[in-house]
Amino acid sequence: MQEHERWINVAKEDLKVAKCLLPEELFSSVTYHCQQSAEKSLKGYLAFKKHEIIKTHDLTKLVGLCKFFDREFESIFSLAEQLNPFATRFRYPTEFDIPTQEDCEFAIKQSEKIMKFVLKKILETETSQMDIF
Repeated sequence: MQEHERWINVAKEDLKVAKCLLPEELFSSVTYHCQQSAEKSLKGYLAFKKHEIIKTHDLTKLVGLCKFFDREFESIFSLAEQLNPFATRFRYPTEFDIPTQEDCEFAIKQSEKIMKFVLKKILETETSQMDIF
């Protein structure tokens, strides 16, 4: 299994975990795993492009790196921006707000959109590389 496939597999697992936790009303964990899924999806794309994987949770920074390879990543910048706070926002007891079910459903949808976008980009690249033969 290639490095990018490992990143994508863990991203899929994070998204699946988020969906499993939703009915249990473990809302802060749901939003956290959605952010993690998006982060790992983007890192999976960077690994696919053989780019160094930087240690960051900043989804907008990761989208910026992905844009070096494909300008269409700009189209998911706002999704990344919306998910970014979920890396830490509800993880610590000093925060007063608790995510709602609506926050969770929103985070799941945004994370799914990022993952689908990344998977499409990887597939497009793999397909176009096969076309040269």
